[in-house]
Amino acid sequence: MKKLSTALLLATPVFAHAAPFTLFAGKNIALEQGTKVSGDIAAKGNLQAKIGTEVNGNVLATGNVTLEQNANVRGDVSSGSKVNLKYQSQVGGKVSTSTSDKTAVTLEQGAKVGGTITHQEGTKLTTKVDASHGGEVFANVAAPALHELPKATTFSAGTTAFNLNAYTSGTLAGGYYGGVNIGYDSTLTLTAGSYYFDSLNVNADGKFIFDLSGGAINLYIKKDVNIGEKFEFVTVNGSAGNIYTETLGSWNQGSHGAWYGTLFGSGSDSTLHFNQHSTLGGTFLATKNIQLDLNTTVAGLPSAPNQGTPSAEVPLPGTLALMGLGLLALAGLRRRGAA
Repeated sequence: MKKLSTALLLATPVFAHAAPFTLFAGKNIALEQGTKVSGDIAAKGNLQAKIGTEVNGNVLATGNVTLEQNANVRGDVSSGSKVNLKYQSQVGGKVSTSTSDKTAVTLEQGAKVGGTITHQEGTKLTTKVDASHGGEVFANVAAPALHELPKATTFSAGTTAFNLNAYTSGTLAGGYYGGVNIGYDSTLTLTAGSYYFDSLNVNADGKFIFDLSGGAINLYIKKDVNIGEKFEFVTVNGSAGNIYTETLGSWNQGSHGAWYGTLFGSGSDSTLHFNQHSTLGGTFLATKNIQLDLNTTVAGLPSAPNQGTPSAEVPLPGTLALMGLGLLALAGLRRRGAA
């Protein structure tokens, strides 16, 4: 296996663009009740935020944007289709839409927009009882200009499976593996380097320790990833910002678990699904859909230990400087890393 240079390893894990996104879906994003997201969100389809959802950032979607009861977006909302704010939902910034549909924006009872609402001539804004906004503007509005996601990394996996029995611990070095199967309440330690798995299955109460003392860790998985509930994610000797994970399949993770770093579902039908009460930090991308279930929390980067990170061993990254990398740069780095 070819090894990456230290500089390349440190550069690969962070996905970004001039204005980085916490969530970026090639199709739809669904934020279930009580979800909290820190950072900007982009969907090349529809975005739906259910009851009590909070987004501390901007929302961009080429399709419809729907905020259910008491959902709150503190930034701007930009849509290529209809925008619907339901009962007492709020947008702190501006709302704009490029749709030519007759009803472009609907504010239902008690809904509020702090800034202006901009829509095309010939379309209308509909407001219900006690709805409010900062003014109505008629103008030519362009649909949100969202970059294409990078193409999937081309890589091969091994054929020999790695199995870790229940209630045991083990360490795995970088390299090529078949299916990786982690038993109930087991702990797997990963060290610096690149890993190529055919598939990944982790039973409930599993734990991964990412030892970054030797540099970044990159995970490439050809098929689906299934992780059971109460999964624990721990980093030592480094930041979770130096962990890059990519799957050509879909990612399904059980409730009350965690994942950090950059996670990219890069296959043609890849989806990301995190069950209720998940705790996430980093950047999460999928070519198809992203779904965050009840009371899931996701931040642009992991929080500091004194701010509620599940493991006190996950440190706060020191700077956002690497977030200026472009999509094309990331794609090139990932292809070189998988060589």
